[in-house]
Amino acid sequence: MKKTIFKLLALTLALLMLLPLTMACKKEEEQQQGGESNSVSTEGDAPHVPPQDLGGKEFEFATAKWHTYTPLTVIDIQTEGQTGDFINDAAHDRNMYMIENFNCTVKQIDFNEQEVATKLQQNAMAGDDAFDFVIFRGREYIAAMNGGYLAEAQNFNLNFENPWWDKNAIDAMTINNKCFGIVGDVTTNHLNAVFMTAFNKTLVENNKLDNPYELVNRGDWTFEKMIMMSKAVAALDSDPSKTKDSYLGITYTSETVVGVLAGCGVKVIDKNAGTGELSLIYSDYQSNIQDIFRALYDESHAANTFRAAFYSENNDVEIFNRNKVLFALTATHVAGFLRSSDVEYGILPYPKFTDTADYCSSTAGNYSAILGIPLSNTNVDVCSVFLEAYAEQGQQRVRPQFYENMLLRKVGRDVDSFEMLQYIYENLSYDVGVVFGIATKETMATGKSLDTDVASFMSTNRPTWRKNLNDIVKAHEDKAPIEN
Repeated sequence: MKKTIFKLLALTLALLMLLPLTMACKKEEEQQQGGESNSVSTEGDAPHVPPQDLGGKEFEFATAKWHTYTPLTVIDIQTEGQTGDFINDAAHDRNMYMIENFNCTVKQIDFNEQEVATKLQQNAMAGDDAFDFVIFRGREYIAAMNGGYLAEAQNFNLNFENPWWDKNAIDAMTINNKCFGIVGDVTTNHLNAVFMTAFNKTLVENNKLDNPYELVNRGDWTFEKMIMMSKAVAALDSDPSKTKDSYLGITYTSETVVGVLAGCGVKVIDKNAGTGELSLIYSDYQSNIQDIFRALYDESHAANTFRAAFYSENNDVEIFNRNKVLFALTATHVAGFLRSSDVEYGILPYPKFTDTADYCSSTAGNYSAILGIPLSNTNVDVCSVFLEAYAEQGQQRVRPQFYENMLLRKVGRDVDSFEMLQYIYENLSYDVGVVFGIATKETMATGKSLDTDVASFMSTNRPTWRKNLNDIVKAHEDKAPIEN
């Protein structure tokens, strides 16, 4: 953690533009040995992609809504003008830059989440170049990829070594040297789909609990520690009935169970670094998963320690905002709700399983936004120039405002939360089993059913997970799918 830098960031937006944007898990020693800098360029820097005339082309994006949940709507591509909103105005500036320097415009068409793959299929069958790019969620990306409706990203002239692309994500989604999805600063929407913990500062201070920020800095922010602290707050109520006014240790939703497991080092799919072969290894963590499920679901030993939001009249943020909950296991898309809260809160990554673990403790969820290029798009040269320039300007203009928007508070700024948020994004990992949702549906179902029988969970669902994995492998190569 670079405390001095982030304290300066909290004081001035200008220095906020210098936030490092690498989305990979890097060791300190690599940086000390002369690793290249990943700092964001300021707007005053000369662009890497030189201006050129793209002939007045309108680049059309098809984007997938997330049901009716507004915080996951893509808002930083097409804009109607300056509105005073941080992200909108930065996106508008980017679009004006593209008009002035590349003679092109953008258009966004929103579809319901499940419609995007269908639209791609219709375009592919009709040979219709209806839109240039598509932004959809990880779980919908599989349907489009398996259907053969997406072009290989490697066929376009894009340099994924540039810092405005998330090379970590692209490498994870590259199978048999083929990649059909891109993650980068074309949109900040993917940054909304990252798991994070919110904690109540007042409850920490009043109950003389360990400083969570210091726990993360020391490497002691563990699942066990979170439970111990939660029980201390839950014990403030002698009534175990969990009434509306009870003190609670943790609130969570079924989707965040996936994030807890990933934060604790549980992998669904492993990718061999040498061969690139994918293996289903979820069951290798059966003992750890059993411990985590029992802690989250078995309320008999925990009194008021946990409350699953899906068994409440309120959602997880509403429960947290009662000011009687220590931790909310949630995701970055709730930042807008937290900013308007009366709770003095801080931001943390999800806990790791043990204090000796050295894996990254942040992961992208299966509603992460992924950029695809329809197979019908054959305008390689022009689209490549546009994407490279658009992502670069997104890095310089839009992403810094995303950070500012996420952390803006009614009363002051929390420098430590700046630091923790940056830690989360710098240590972001991509398990294709999570991002593609190979086992997500079934894992979420355990949360809703409070089922702690992990052995049955594994044996019942393993055939489905193998099929899901085989379908993905089949989409990337002609040879027979692997068996695990």
